[in-house]
Amino acid sequence: MSTAGIVVIGAGVAGTSAALAAARAGARVTLVNAGAGASVLWTGAIDGAGEPSDEARRIAESLGVVLGDSTVVTQTGLVRGAQGRDAAILDVLHLLPERTVGVVRCERPGWDADALVRTAGENMAVVDATILRYADEHRVPDADFAARHDEPARLAWLSERLLEGLQRAPGPVHALLLPPSLGLEKARAAELSERVRVTCGEVTALPGGPAGLRFEHARDRALRAAGVTVVAGRALFVEAVAGTPEAFCVHLAGQDLLAEAVVLAAGGLLGGGVAYEPSEAMLAAALPPMARVAFRCTVEAPVRMGAHGRALDIPGSLFGVAPELLAWPLSHDALMDRVGVLCGDAGRIAPRLYAAGEIVADGPRTWLPALESGVRAGLAAASDTVKAPVVRPSSRAAGPATRP
Repeated sequence: MSTAGIVVIGAGVAGTSAALAAARAGARVTLVNAGAGASVLWTGAIDGAGEPSDEARRIAESLGVVLGDSTVVTQTGLVRGAQGRDAAILDVLHLLPERTVGVVRCERPGWDADALVRTAGENMAVVDATILRYADEHRVPDADFAARHDEPARLAWLSERLLEGLQRAPGPVHALLLPPSLGLEKARAAELSERVRVTCGEVTALPGGPAGLRFEHARDRALRAAGVTVVAGRALFVEAVAGTPEAFCVHLAGQDLLAEAVVLAAGGLLGGGVAYEPSEAMLAAALPPMARVAFRCTVEAPVRMGAHGRALDIPGSLFGVAPELLAWPLSHDALMDRVGVLCGDAGRIAPRLYAAGEIVADGPRTWLPALESGVRAGLAAASDTVKAPVVRPSSRAAGPATRP
């Protein structure tokens, strides 16, 4: 059993920001990464209300993210506002409608420059340029196509083709909009813009495109730079311990970590931190032996699941609530949109135990609030462990811990 300082469970936006914030505050941090979650499905646009904190801005910058009011274009031609973007996404906020944005025509899956121009509106024009160099690039996935532009020689070739296309354009073009293609290891939009001498960028991608994978690369670089230890594996359960300077033991398959504090940031229903398991899921073809709440935290810990500010009720029927009543459109304020771990300020569940991101009950399920909640939880955990004496919580502080 090894000591691990603050243990952050989850490597998405919330977990990453919690780990980075705690490390920047002087704490020793270990992050448990069980693989891709909802964050890797990011399309490149950031939503969420409110002014980001200074610490959130610094962490966002280290993750290759630009915060601030933006206007982005989707692959279907929708022009919409955002509160930030991946650094490869073209921001047309100060371009449209006064200046012309050229949309590069090419044969890529899901890419139709002519239809995009018709949908997006005025001051967008198709630009003919050869950006596909090899025959397979008509069909390879966006991520593979984007990875090819990490090579300096390929990026130089692309800039030459775009310059040729601009020379053939019937009028002045002030920016170029491309399909998801500008790098995978990191965003290459700024380098390309410098070569072409006009602003270049991508549309927002479909879920699972280059933006989410660029986040993973940027996350790994930022965690290394901050000195955060990353452990690959899935956290099974968390329990309070006594008789040691550490407050919790985090059990993984084949490994245990002693933690001074824990931040749960394993995601919501989509990310895998919350599971929908009603009573009828116990047995396939028999009456359930008992009724139970329909949702649970996939990391067994001393937490309470709830929504609307209170703990979940046990259904009066062994077969629970009809699933369609838990989600939109049959429920106006859907339980599936709210369910999570009940916690207080800064995501505090119990002394030295915190939650962040979509696993938090009643919180917004958007990128910027996930970043901010991670920062708050990470700083609070660091404050507990760096400055204050150890306070060992009761294992019943927020409900019983159960083992799988």
